[in-house]
Order: sequence, then structure tokens, then C-alpha cells
Amino acid sequence: MAHPLERIYPYVPVAVQNLGISLYGLAWRQERLGGDFEAYVKDFRTRERWTAERMQSYVERELRRTMLHAYNEVPYYQRVWKAEGITRRDVERITLAELAKFPVTPKEHLRAEPDAFIAKNISRWRKLKRYHSSGSTGTPITSVCTAGDHRRFIAAREARSFRWAGSTVRAPRAMIGGRLIVPKGNARPPFHRYNWAEHQVYFSAYHISPAHVADYVRAFNRYQPYLLTGYANSYYLLARMMCEQNITLDYEPDAIVLCSEKLTPEMKHVIEKAFRARAYEEYGAVENCVLATECEHGNLHVNPDFGVMEIIDSEGHPVSAEQEGSIVCTSLLNATQPLIRYEIGDVGIWSAKNCPCGRDSFPVLKELVGRLEDVVIGPDGRELVRFHGIFIDMPTVLQGQVIQETIDQFTVKVVAQGGFGNDDEQLIRRRFAERLGPVNVRIEIVSEIPRTERGKFRAVISKLSPGMRNEVKTQWQRMSLAS
Repeated sequence: MAHPLERIYPYVPVAVQNLGISLYGLAWRQERLGGDFEAYVKDFRTRERWTAERMQSYVERELRRTMLHAYNEVPYYQRVWKAEGITRRDVERITLAELAKFPVTPKEHLRAEPDAFIAKNISRWRKLKRYHSSGSTGTPITSVCTAGDHRRFIAAREARSFRWAGSTVRAPRAMIGGRLIVPKGNARPPFHRYNWAEHQVYFSAYHISPAHVADYVRAFNRYQPYLLTGYANSYYLLARMMCEQNITLDYEPDAIVLCSEKLTPEMKHVIEKAFRARAYEEYGAVENCVLATECEHGNLHVNPDFGVMEIIDSEGHPVSAEQEGSIVCTSLLNATQPLIRYEIGDVGIWSAKNCPCGRDSFPVLKELVGRLEDVVIGPDGRELVRFHGIFIDMPTVLQGQVIQETIDQFTVKVVAQGGFGNDDEQLIRRRFAERLGPVNVRIEIVSEIPRTERGKFRAVISKLSPGMRNEVKTQWQRMSLAS
């Protein structure tokens, strides 16, 4: 939406807001679904049937093309690779097995100078699109691409995510996301807006509460979107409140494809019960360097022709299956802002098992553990990111958030319901001790847990500086070696 319209948007009637969103939707529909979109979808569906050997050959060819393009045209990689002594010959002969020899690209570098990652030959003659992440750590990521790049990103999701789930991006759809389509302070319904151009109802992520559930459900039943997308935790909160009020939809959607936040088995169960459709997980990023999608057997597959994913240890070496590691990604679809071995900031685990779906050329992720930014570190140097176990089997806890204030000081915010008391508090403290050793835990009962500016829920927040983290880990590594 144009800047002047954004400024007046909160002050015009809902009908005018819907009109503005629909006009905006017309432009978006052309950018995302116009041009060669259907040809891109066909290509992704064709490659889906390839053998693992044929896919590897294709990916290596695209990897060499991407990296040679970065070597020739991208200022950041020209500078960094030259300093590392990397030659054109090294790039031209790259294989997947040798990719780990190249340096990792820290996320902080992209944050600091996004334009240094833009290919010079493309920026000279193509109109560039800029998209921003929510910036959960204070500085947003700026992702740059062309309209053609964007169509390829959406085509991959159409072929491998929406269609795997039994639906399509062209179906009437719903979205619960971070756009502030309803002013935050507005306490009156409706808490959605409608995009006529794309047959999309967009729900506010900021107004989900027991008092507003009926309005949300009425809108779902009125517009009957068949593809439901958006923030996993927002759908879970709404679904849980629907179940508590014994409300379900009057119709059955095709599927629910959720992203941005971890989707646990418990969340899936509640969402599917309320919305009468299967929930699928999708993993991606605003940087568009990785895509993992859930198949009919419930496994999360990495799409190698979208981007190459590696899971590495602290020394930068690939980890074995069933072991945790940091995720780094190499984009294959974005020639405008190619990212090579980009440290996306997530922790993952490869599965050691093949999937019964037979898509053997699509590696399986056993688990997306969480964000590196959300890893907490204990006084003895141990690190932990999976905190959902703190609140398992606690029916009196509706929602919980863990905040690390210092090395041994934690705040736990709890949205509680009837019966939460001293025994529950002691159980939470005991579980902390089991996971992190002796730490101080302050439990704070709240009516709601604040979300980020983009409406996302953060289950774990660490306020420790990178320097403090490294200091604690180094100290305990030295002590371990001495003993």
C-alpha cells in the first residue's frame, strides 16, 4: 500500500479499508501469480518426481551457477571470498560435498549492509522489491528480489506446500498475520478485513481473546476460506478458545498451512479439532533461502531445488542425523540477493529415516528445535532451546513465556486459569532445575503475553549479550579441559 494511504488507513471506515486492501491485492496478485507463475509451478511438480541422483545433479549445477554469479556480481562475496583466498576456479568446481569449505555468512552482515548482497548486473536494469522481517532482535532483515524471483518463491510453495496439503493459493483463503489491518487499540469488531481481489480474509493477530472468538468464527463461516495460512500460535490460541467455548466452524476447509512459529503436536491437535481440517507445518524465511514443507505422512521435507540446507556444529562441520546443529542455507532462486551458507538463526535435526511418501530426493527434518536467538544458557554453560516441556501436562497454564534476564535469573510469564497455585509454581521451578541446574525463577501471572510488532509470539527470550554467552561457554570449556 502506498505510503500516504497507510497514514490515513486507520481513520477511514471499514468499507474503505476493505477497498484499499483489495486494490493492494490486485497488485499483489499480479506480482505473485502473474507472468510465468504456472510454468514455475509445473517445473517444481516435475522435479518432485525425480530420483535422488537426478535431483543432486540438478542442485549442484544450480549451486555452481548461483555461486559463480555471486563471485562475479555481488560486492559482499567479492570482498569476503577474496580475503579468504577463494578463486574463480574454486567456485566453478563446487560440489555439495565441498560447500562446507566456504565461509558462513552471519545474519548480522546482512542486517548491517543488505545492499552489499545485491547483484550489480540485476540492480542496474530491474525494478527491485524490498521486504522486511519483524526484526525480533531489534534490527529487521531486508530481503531484496524482483517480481520474477517472488513468483518463483510462491510457485514453490504452491507446488510443494499448498498442493501437498490438498489445496491451492488460488482458493479462497484466510490469513492471520502481522499486518496491522485493525488498529491495535480498536476493541470493536470486525477484527478482520477482506481482500476481494484475492478472495482473502485477513484476520488480526492482535485481537484474539475469549470475548472476540465469536466474531472471528462468524467471519470464517461467512467467507468460508478453504486454505488457512498464517502464524501457528495465533491459530492455536484462537482454536483453544473455540474449544473452550464449544465452537467449531460450520464448514470444512481444505487445509491449514502454518508457519513462523513452532507447531507442536499439541497445537496441531487443538487446531484440527476446532477448524475441522488438517494442519500442516511450513518452514521458510523472509530471506527466501530455504523451504521445508510437510507431506501427507506428516514429515517435514527440505526442498533442495529451492535452497541448500546444511546443519552444522559449532566448528562449522556437518552434523550426523539425530544431532542438533545450526542451520545454514544457500539460496538457489534469488539471483537478485543470493545468500551463500547464510546463518539463518535456527536449530534443526536431520532425520535418520526415509519417509514413506517416497520423495527420497527431499531430505527429512526430524525437528526444528527453535531459534538460536532464543537459546538460553545456564550457569554451568549448558544450553537449552526446547522449553515447551516446562508446561507439559499443566492444564492450569494456558500460555507461558520464558525470559532469561541474567545467567541465573529467569522470569516466567504465565497466562493461567482456575486452580493455578503453589504446586504449579513448584513444578515449574523443579523442571527448570532439571534442565538448567540451580537458577532463580520468578513466576509472573499475566492476563496476556505481549507479541512482537509483527504479531508473533515468542516462547523464549534471552536478554544475554553475545559476549556474555561466549564468556560463560569459554569459562566452562576451560574448566572441563582442566578437569
